Amino acid sequence: MQIRTRPFAVLCFLVILISFTGIDKGEAINEELRIEEATVDRQPLINKMSDLADFQPIDSMINRAMRSLRLTGASVAIVKNEKLVYAKGFGYADKEKKEEVQPYHLFRIGSVSKLITAIAVLKLVDDGKIGLDDYVFGENGILKGRTYSNISNRNVYRIKVKHLLNHTAGWSLITYGDPMFIPHKIHNMDKVSYPIEFDDVIKFVLKRHLPYRPGTRFNYSNFGYSLLGRVVEEVTGDDYEDWVQNEILEPNDIHKMRIAGSFEKDRVKNEVKYYDYSADNEQLAFNGSGKKVYKPYGADDIEMLGPAGGWLATGVDLMRVLVLVDGYSKRYEDILSTDLINKMVKGVGGVQRPLGWRSVKGQHWWRTGTLSGTSALLTRDLNGYSWVVISNTTPRRGSFPGTSRWAIREGIKRVRSWPSQDLFEVSD
Repeated sequence: MQIRTRPFAVLCFLVILISFTGIDKGEAINEELRIEEATVDRQPLINKMSDLADFQPIDSMINRAMRSLRLTGASVAIVKNEKLVYAKGFGYADKEKKEEVQPYHLFRIGSVSKLITAIAVLKLVDDGKIGLDDYVFGENGILKGRTYSNISNRNVYRIKVKHLLNHTAGWSLITYGDPMFIPHKIHNMDKVSYPIEFDDVIKFVLKRHLPYRPGTRFNYSNFGYSLLGRVVEEVTGDDYEDWVQNEILEPNDIHKMRIAGSFEKDRVKNEVKYYDYSADNEQLAFNGSGKKVYKPYGADDIEMLGPAGGWLATGVDLMRVLVLVDGYSKRYEDILSTDLINKMVKGVGGVQRPLGWRSVKGQHWWRTGTLSGTSALLTRDLNGYSWVVISNTTPRRGSFPGTSRWAIREGIKRVRSWPSQDLFEVSD
């Protein structure tokens, strides 16, 4: 996706945009500012770049969804035929400081991170470095060493890479809960000291019962995707985050994505503040301090969750990722083979579940993400549209995916004409 736009070309492009959208002389004064801003080679997008009259139906529907869900802030980006045509923030990035959300603000994206990890693993498959049917554990497996020993159930040796990708490795949340979110139980049951490391989680899981034979039953597993991060590290010899940034994100003009921190003091530049309006938004800190913390900041180890739920991104970042695996290649060639794109969508093996995506229905593919203070929905929709909504809020009521999907689709239907702009070409 390495398109470099010269200032003169951008100027011409925006002049055409003015005439296309019917902006009169009175409105041209505002447009001059937009042209001046866009003449820089690459820059952060701001809300006014999507302040077009034709987008009022989208703005209106998103504001309705914001009110319905009582969201503090949100970022929305829309792609049409692989062009980024809309990128806008709503509400507050920091409510206390009255800082408004802009398209350049970074959000935790929760389990949308799993799509990033699936792409990384499948890129290694495409490059011949790993196979979907490769075993994860055992003498012929990818992961070896003391951390992966003391396996009580021999079925663990049947777990393959594809089983981690489609949540059919055989683990179940009904046995002892989600191992990525039970540090105190691991501390008490296995007598390990705080802070609980991922190696401690692996040992905890592997020496306990595997409820189902791998490949036979779907059970959503954050642990399985966190383990895929280790698979990437073993195969590449590099740190998971570094490898994904260097081999997938950076070459495709995605420069700001990174694994988030767990505490408020870990917020990076332009990262939003998180708000959880649920009833149980205070819990014990994961690090064993014994302190009660506001759930978005310290209840969960976001860094350890990395490959399964720890990435930070802007809405524009996620749209750049999506066009790399959307099955279209009119403007941006997919970074995975057609065979693997099909496997991502249609699944592999006996349990036909998608890889990386949360769910697929025909041409409609989507990936949800949820953490305390985070709600996200990334969608490859019908008729050439794709979009993302990310919020810095856990709403107390309503369905974030359902309400967001309704709002965006209704807004898109009411747009009478679309500009020819591609904000990918000017965004940094």
